[in-house]
Amino acid sequence: MLNYMRAEAYRNFNRMAFWNFVVITSVLTIVLNIALKVTPGMEIIGVSTLFEIGIGMLTMPLFLVLIFIDLVTAEEQKNLTLKNAMSFGISRNKIVISKLIVTAVLAILSAIIILTVFFGSGSIIFGIDENVNIDLFQDFSIRLLAASTLWMGAITLGTFLALVMNKNTIFGFLYAGLFLFLGQVLNLLTHFVWDKFQYAFDILLTSQLTVLVSKTLTNSEIRFAVLVGLSYVVVFSISSMIYFSKKEVK
Repeated sequence: MLNYMRAEAYRNFNRMAFWNFVVITSVLTIVLNIALKVTPGMEIIGVSTLFEIGIGMLTMPLFLVLIFIDLVTAEEQKNLTLKNAMSFGISRNKIVISKLIVTAVLAILSAIIILTVFFGSGSIIFGIDENVNIDLFQDFSIRLLAASTLWMGAITLGTFLALVMNKNTIFGFLYAGLFLFLGQVLNLLTHFVWDKFQYAFDILLTSQLTVLVSKTLTNSEIRFAVLVGLSYVVVFSISSMIYFSKKEVK
């Protein structure tokens, strides 16, 4: 399993698509900082404001991880190359676990690089203002770590969908559609059909990320967000292994 995981990591770390995404996104964060600097009235902001902007963007990785899921799993599903790993005697469960771990590692590595460039360039362009303190950093870190569990949940959900769908396009639209529209549908059902649909709405990844970007955040809200994220990880990791163990791989 470790050898297969290393091979998967090597294959994806050396792909231009991965590094193109990291470089382009990192450059865009620098462009954002420059744009803020030259915008009238915004030149007086400091790094503390960038922490607020960073918190506001915690929902974006929910869609960005789709790129990593596509690279690691969906593409092999489309090209029918998953059977190659199986031909070497690697169990189906180990294949699924390896792909989940490699996808998560790709996402974490890219996040570290992008955030470093974002805050590093911001510190150079704006300077570190007096509002930057340990409390600000702690608040951002807690929100980021809680959001990370939700992103991991999205990775397991997306990997499950990628294993089910043989078409990349259908998989991509279904993944994006779930996060873009399911919350709105459940919200309408809550108001016009049955108020118990609120419980389903509350455990959506999008709903919990919305809570994490709010200005006021309680410890119970953080714990619940982490619980929701870990629940997705467990449920869809197991679902992926069960489905793939029964799937006919051509």
